[in-house]
Amino acid sequence: MMFRYETESGCVSLTQSSTPPASSIGNTSRWNFFALLLHQILFRIAWIFKTESVIMPAFLDTITESGIIRGALPLLNRAGQSIAPLMLSDRLTATSLKKKWLSRTTFLMGAPFLFLGMSIQLADAQLPAWYAIIFLIVYTLFFCMHGLNDTTYSTVLGKLIRPDRRGRLQAAASTLGTSLAITLALLLLSRWLKTEGQTPFENIFLFVGGAMMLAGISATAMKEIPDQNSIPAHRGVMKVFQDAWLLLRTDAVLRRLCTTAMLFIFSQILFPHYQWLGLSLPGASRTYLMDWVIAQHVGAAVFSSICGFLADRFGTRSALRLLISAAVFAPLIAVVLADIGKVDWYWITFLWIGLVPVTLRMQINYAIEIVARHHHPEYISTLNLCMAIPFLLSPLAGGFVSWFGHTGPFLGVSCLIAIAAMLTWTMKEPRASSADAPL
Repeated sequence: MMFRYETESGCVSLTQSSTPPASSIGNTSRWNFFALLLHQILFRIAWIFKTESVIMPAFLDTITESGIIRGALPLLNRAGQSIAPLMLSDRLTATSLKKKWLSRTTFLMGAPFLFLGMSIQLADAQLPAWYAIIFLIVYTLFFCMHGLNDTTYSTVLGKLIRPDRRGRLQAAASTLGTSLAITLALLLLSRWLKTEGQTPFENIFLFVGGAMMLAGISATAMKEIPDQNSIPAHRGVMKVFQDAWLLLRTDAVLRRLCTTAMLFIFSQILFPHYQWLGLSLPGASRTYLMDWVIAQHVGAAVFSSICGFLADRFGTRSALRLLISAAVFAPLIAVVLADIGKVDWYWITFLWIGLVPVTLRMQINYAIEIVARHHHPEYISTLNLCMAIPFLLSPLAGGFVSWFGHTGPFLGVSCLIAIAAMLTWTMKEPRASSADAPL
């Protein structure tokens, strides 16, 4: 089967669909489905204890309360996730067994958290203000590894799991992983967060580090047929960016996806400020952090289940339309609840922003459906690079929140997401070009 998309320069033909060939799936499809499911469940258990919109900025605020430094978190987050995969996409493409990269990168993602946990322990939970610089460096290194891990996971997904089962896998991982993670959060976070200062984060970070390493070990269980790839020539830094630009110029479908993603990603710029805004409400205390963490992951599970079904049944574009349209309301909900001063209802904000990571995953799933499998790393890394550009404004957004209040920045982001939602109605559905695609 062949996909054909119109571009400014004519037509780009993909001589191979994104459906993995039978040789790559073999007779191990069911085994690999459950192996990836186990990896994602352990990964999500680790992730809930380091939730980006709650735990990480809350810890940073125990060192420094600067809005600009807090606003730098999304910038460093996205820079790490974007640059590292782009620079190493050739090596990933040339690797015959992708599961090795998935296992190693997941395992190494645990190291920064073990370092942070031990640092708190050695400092008797009294890290000085200058440690904020160390924290930001470690934070960036973690997201460099996470960027590689995310790209590798998407590549493994594209190689071993059929397109019409990827949404099912995402929904199952989100539902089971979130259920177990919430149970552990109720048992552990509720106890740890009762203590003030930096002490609770020692246990939290050590737990995250250990769970990440277990997830890395679990990835070795997958059964993968080695690719017969030749080792590509090493590309210089400029060549990497030139190739990404060329992809955007010649593939109109990728260009529309990246434009939509760049507008949507402004929603993540607000992440560190949601918990700051909530903790500034009358009657708020750190114990609310656990409620917000749980609410966000319940939201992720709900949206993932709904959109996993939509993606498998009607195509990934349908899921993106729903997710990005719903994302418009997240900043508005936060503004309304903050203005009426209801901290007991502020969990609704985090329930709603649970859709953000689900949307990011759906965007990647869309990217791997519009191109042949051996081009997946380049397309994913180009998408991530484009999403990094808006984050250059992240420290400035943090400054605006500190200097002028939250209302203006939050409403502005909501307007940008609304434009992204409208653009989803101009996106093509890749599976519509395939005679055997789900209707």
